[in-house]
Amino acid sequence: MKQTTLLFALLLLNSIYSFSQELGSKTLEEIRLKQIENIKDPELWDMERMKGDIDSIREREPIRFGAFPVPHYSSLGFNYGGGGEVNNRMARSLPDYRITVEDKEIVFASFQMGNSELYKEEQRNTAFFTVITVIDTVDTKNFALGASRIISRNHPDYTGQGSFITKDNKVEFVAFATPDKGSFAIVNMRLFHLEYGNIILITPQKDGSFRSLQVQGSVPPAEGSFEYIKTNVLQREEVIKFLTAEGVI
Repeated sequence: MKQTTLLFALLLLNSIYSFSQELGSKTLEEIRLKQIENIKDPELWDMERMKGDIDSIREREPIRFGAFPVPHYSSLGFNYGGGGEVNNRMARSLPDYRITVEDKEIVFASFQMGNSELYKEEQRNTAFFTVITVIDTVDTKNFALGASRIISRNHPDYTGQGSFITKDNKVEFVAFATPDKGSFAIVNMRLFHLEYGNIILITPQKDGSFRSLQVQGSVPPAEGSFEYIKTNVLQREEVIKFLTAEGVI
């Protein structure tokens, strides 16, 4: 038992050392403290970025986006690494991107992480959060009602939020990933620890309540997200049963 414990400790220390080496001489704790200090330093603020943010308010997001001065991303000494969002809010307007499971129309939003060197290799270039839900209405242009976006202003953290509106309810979500504290999401005030499943399925119910199902999956970026969700996630028996259960809108 002692030998097993010692071996585990050595492996853990080796992984920590290896990850620290990727960051040069800094630890994640030191980078976090530097980020906090940079936010307070007007000399580091990217004012042009803030001016652009002032014009990007969207009323359908659950938390009103605020235009704060933020430090230049390079001030931490590490690149942002990129990121993005994939969704199928176009619903019926582009038939190739319409998804149905039996008689249920499905929409999703997926927040993607780029190649940030501050994150572990297996976390990069994939989705840290995907929400999948059922809708029962679209607008006059056949788009699912709502809005969503990923925000890079909290570098080195990834944050995203959005909503999908049904006839009698609204699915609202906020998610974030950090290199040091983990990844989390809040959907209609239900908290999810995303290391236990980064895909969250939500079904609005006819009685006004919700049901949730948390599953794991390696959702790829860009076009791959749509295919993976359609041909992998939505083909799982437990997912089909969940989305088509009695009481779902």
